[in-house]
Amino acid sequence: VFFFFGNSLIPLTDPDEVFYALTAKEMAAKGEWLVPHIFNQPQFEKPIFIYWLLRLVFDWWGATPFSARLFPAFFACMGVLGVYALGLLGFFSERRAFWSALVLCTGALFVGMGKTVFTDMVFSVFILYALLSFYLAFVNPRRKLFGIMGFYFFAGLAVLTKGPLGLLLPELTVILFLLYRGKLDFIYDRRVMGGFFLCLGIALPWYVFMINKYGHAFIHEFFYNDHWRRWLEAEHKGNDRWFFYPLTMIMGLFPWSLFFIAGCVSMFKKLKWGASHFEYFILSWILVVFIIFHSAHSKLASYILPLWPALALLTGGFIEDALTNPRSRLVRVFLMIMSGVAFIFGIAILAAYPVYQKYVPSILPAYFLSALLIAFAGWLVILLLKEKLDAALRVLSLWLLPFLWTGFIIRADIGPYISSFDAVQYLPYHPGQKAVILSSKPYARGIRYYTGQEMAVLNINGGNYFSPHPLPILKNAQELIQFIKEQKLTCAVLKKSGYKTINELLPADQFKVHMIKNIGYNYVLTIEFLPAT
Repeated sequence: VFFFFGNSLIPLTDPDEVFYALTAKEMAAKGEWLVPHIFNQPQFEKPIFIYWLLRLVFDWWGATPFSARLFPAFFACMGVLGVYALGLLGFFSERRAFWSALVLCTGALFVGMGKTVFTDMVFSVFILYALLSFYLAFVNPRRKLFGIMGFYFFAGLAVLTKGPLGLLLPELTVILFLLYRGKLDFIYDRRVMGGFFLCLGIALPWYVFMINKYGHAFIHEFFYNDHWRRWLEAEHKGNDRWFFYPLTMIMGLFPWSLFFIAGCVSMFKKLKWGASHFEYFILSWILVVFIIFHSAHSKLASYILPLWPALALLTGGFIEDALTNPRSRLVRVFLMIMSGVAFIFGIAILAAYPVYQKYVPSILPAYFLSALLIAFAGWLVILLLKEKLDAALRVLSLWLLPFLWTGFIIRADIGPYISSFDAVQYLPYHPGQKAVILSSKPYARGIRYYTGQEMAVLNINGGNYFSPHPLPILKNAQELIQFIKEQKLTCAVLKKSGYKTINELLPADQFKVHMIKNIGYNYVLTIEFLPAT
């Protein structure tokens, strides 16, 4: 329900979902399995594993939104099962494992990432299973070989999914945990060396192939530009704040945010008088992932998704502790607060309708969502009055469903604001036409994905992509005018600023600009060069 439902209803979004789907689509068109391609040229931004998954599903079912989102949704489900298994192993409690899995399954960021085409969900689940395998080896000496090999197997797949961090994150987590417990001798075992070579055997051949084939171009783009440079320089400068990841953790765990904060306080108190092995393991996991990503200047919410299983375990453990402690009133207080939040949201959605009326012309979806949230608030209050805390927590886990349901209802209204799919339907091009489509920078990947046409980007004084793309970028008036003169008729999909730039820079006596459609943030137009008679 949370990860698969409705994945076919909303087109792939700009600019990231279409980036991965376009790469796999072009690989399929070329019959290529080893070299990612975009705009008909090799691209080195991400490793190969996510493209293998997308290519497989595109070959089976075609390049549809549902097929593109199939593996993120599948891995999200596997992540929930992995957290449940790790909770059983570490807590020795089915209930703690259950609450942890429920928190992960229904938390806002994990649900969102399970329904979108990124590398981060697949990468995070491989990290989870690597650490699950290690902990199995740690607590059960008879399974040490199996656990060590599992650790390096999943770490190798993580390296193939997103790069060297796939080994670095779980390895540092394990080392920090063993140092905490004074058991570093655990890794002085020949089986560890065997597992390390297994990891290299899985991940290294593709990197060796790419370095051998493309040499400095691959090394510079993949290792320097997409890893080291992101560490030193913020791709999204507004996110480079000390509070970005702490706030992401709190908001991304909604509706469990209050329980998570209380779980952190509880963990801190336990450290004073002695936490369990498993709690030290969770803490090591959180510290390693948080410190590594927080120290980098390029920050995105999706980057710290590998934290989510650990945060879910911390939160789930706290929930069960609070439920079994008759002196604790926190669960009741938090549930009452969440009931109030749902009621306020329900009222606010109606009150704020004039603000977002531009995006959702009909007020009926607002009435629908408001009614669901108010009913949800009442349901929580009734269960609290009956002292049915377990049931109330299960109801709380459904917090996001009204928003998902409403999102699918209004998909036709919000689609043009998040995807270029609707805009390209108005482009007057023909499949055999070779003219280059002009677009604003965020739309280039999507228009290429949906049309298959060649692209040029209008980006006056706006610089390049963080990871350069092999397509013309028009950075001044001279380049723009020369580009349009070379084509008899230019089709374009531009942002409002791009449309304004076109009208300001192109002389009206030489160029005819015809706006076909303004849909969402997209301005679909044609530009015709009028040669002097």
